Amino acid sequence: MTPASRDPRFPTTHWSLVVRLKSRDGAEARRAVEEVFTTYRYPLYSYLRRSGLVHEDAEDVLQGFFEKMLRNDSLGDADRERGRLRTFLLTALSRFKLNWHRSEQRRQQRVQTESHLWDADEARWQQERYATDQSPERDFDRQWAIELITTVRQQLRQRYERRGRLAIHDALSPFIGGSAGAAHPGNPTLGEKAIELGITDNAVRMALHRLRSDFRDLLLKEVSRTLDEGGDAREELRHLIGLFEG
Repeated sequence: MTPASRDPRFPTTHWSLVVRLKSRDGAEARRAVEEVFTTYRYPLYSYLRRSGLVHEDAEDVLQGFFEKMLRNDSLGDADRERGRLRTFLLTALSRFKLNWHRSEQRRQQRVQTESHLWDADEARWQQERYATDQSPERDFDRQWAIELITTVRQQLRQRYERRGRLAIHDALSPFIGGSAGAAHPGNPTLGEKAIELGITDNAVRMALHRLRSDFRDLLLKEVSRTLDEGGDAREELRHLIGLFEG
């Protein structure tokens, strides 16, 4: 499957995506499947690998899962009251895995994929497999958070580019998470960045404050899009941040 040609930002992850997946409009349903595939493929693949499947089996299960989505019958039980879309997708995949058989005949309707996507997923998983001993479910949440944060960073850069402040963003983005990534020996200090940008120390601190504020706003917005109406985005964000602590 080629990535959706629409907006490259984190796709429509709120529950309207489920409505689109169940749409009677075949083209619209397919676009929704492509969005799910593009965004959630690796977290779901990582879950399958960590749950014990070898690369080939994980690829087959996930391929079959997306094929079933295309047939419009994998999300029939979707319910906004279930809360988190990521929880629903993981539950749906777990059920599919239980019913999966290697001898199952290939379906005629397929999600068209390129082998390099699966190869890239496997290479990434091999690099990360020893980074954590978390359960498959917790690892899925962690990968979900990584994908979300990566996309929010892309959105933030695009926002600053539109504002004509790309130089500010690129200079200060390593400082978004506090001192992490910027306080190691050899890394530029905030004062050195001020000199690089040709602004005062006070101005660079204010610019960093705005950058962090914009990042938090975008992050909360994207988190809220993965919850049902009335969900607590701040509580969900605390949960996702907690996955990287300890």
